[in-house]
Amino acid sequence: MNLSEPADAGKLAAVVAAALAVVIFAPLVMVTGAGETLGAYYAAGPFGLTAVGLLAVVAAVVFLSVGRPHTDTLTLSGVGAVVALSVVLTAAAWVITIDPTVLFGFPAEYAWIENHRWVVLGGALGLAAVSGLQARTVL
Repeated sequence: MNLSEPADAGKLAAVVAAALAVVIFAPLVMVTGAGETLGAYYAAGPFGLTAVGLLAVVAAVVFLSVGRPHTDTLTLSGVGAVVALSVVLTAAAWVITIDPTVLFGFPAEYAWIENHRWVVLGGALGLAAVSGLQARTVL
């Protein structure tokens, strides 16, 4: 993989975006018996965690399209950078506004979810960094 090539850097950004989406939606699979709390967790904040996950999926699709025939690499790199920035902003809004009652309302066996918000925010920042790297390869 040659990261100085826009298509290869786009593949890396797509992998990061897909990994972030998996991290975001993992509690839906791993947490059982806390349906109302889990629903409130994903709906918290002005946009909700679901919006962050869906934007991460969109970012993965955009970055996978870089370097494909009949696509403009420069335009898709810009769109990917904007989507990655949107992921960071929505994740930050979610982290800042999540209700502590919801966050700490999970059963003790799911105490790891208290750190999930920081992993999501870190992954969003990582996606933004990789998207910047990918955009830099185009310019």
